[in-house]
Amino acid sequence: MSSFEVTKNFPRISRENISVKCIDQKWKNFPKAILPRMCADKLDLYKNFCIRPDDIFILGYPRSGTSRLQELVWIIANDFDFKTLVEYDADARCINFEIRDWSLKWREKTLISSLEDMPSPRLMKSHLPAQLLPNEVWTKKPKLFYISREVKDVAISQFHLLSCSYSNSINFDDYLEDFLNDNVMFSPYRENLWNYLNLPDYENILYLTYEEMSADLDLAICKVAEFLEKSVSDENAEKIKDYLKFENMKARKTNDNKQTYNILLKDLNSNNHKDYNFIRKGVVGGYKNEMSSVYIDKFDEWFAKSKSLNQGFNYTEKF
Repeated sequence: MSSFEVTKNFPRISRENISVKCIDQKWKNFPKAILPRMCADKLDLYKNFCIRPDDIFILGYPRSGTSRLQELVWIIANDFDFKTLVEYDADARCINFEIRDWSLKWREKTLISSLEDMPSPRLMKSHLPAQLLPNEVWTKKPKLFYISREVKDVAISQFHLLSCSYSNSINFDDYLEDFLNDNVMFSPYRENLWNYLNLPDYENILYLTYEEMSADLDLAICKVAEFLEKSVSDENAEKIKDYLKFENMKARKTNDNKQTYNILLKDLNSNNHKDYNFIRKGVVGGYKNEMSSVYIDKFDEWFAKSKSLNQGFNYTEKF
């Protein structure tokens, strides 16, 4: 029997989303999640996926910096194997958990076979909310990295990516209203963020922010290395910083996700041929140049209400 209630979602921007409610007793207080349509037939696969104790998950809302963080974690976890790093695409070395089989079509593999074939430690990325992660995450407790970012920058970055993905033009104000109404892909933002930042009885997690990585990459490298119980030489630290320079990542084909993007357009029946930049500007506070003062105030008021929401976790219960 399925553990989910799945309904169609009808935002103004895309008809390709679904609304998912986890109905297991443990997760009954958690809100519905808005997910891509292609996730519909894989929800039980996500929940029942077998975890290895040394698995590593990169978690965060889309456009929060997960791609840059996954590269940093991969380098350190794989003992600074820069040769493999530049030979294989980022999404082959760190598989996006919920993007599933369509992102793997060009490699002629399924999600499960790809993950089963990966040597340990497996590095996986996910934008799923806590209630949709594999059940064994909460028993085997692998290492989790969670990255967050100023929500207004997240919204702007996601808007530009979506604008490249759909045939019909997206109205900017309509998109912002949908974001505020928890009606865009991977919503609701506030509840997802709050639940990850307040996981009960889960110590094997490291929290980072996009702004922290931008302001002090040396500190981020030290935090990641310490969490992974690795040491980083000065030489390797300099190599990491050079590799993770924004302009270098943007120019590198192994980081542009172009193969996956082309499959996505085909899956969405989109004939959109706008210039695609998976890595766009990466500027902290860039929303100030694109978002009106009216919407800045709206977002600030909306986000300030986060703590008053029904977050999901019952803190009298333990995992």
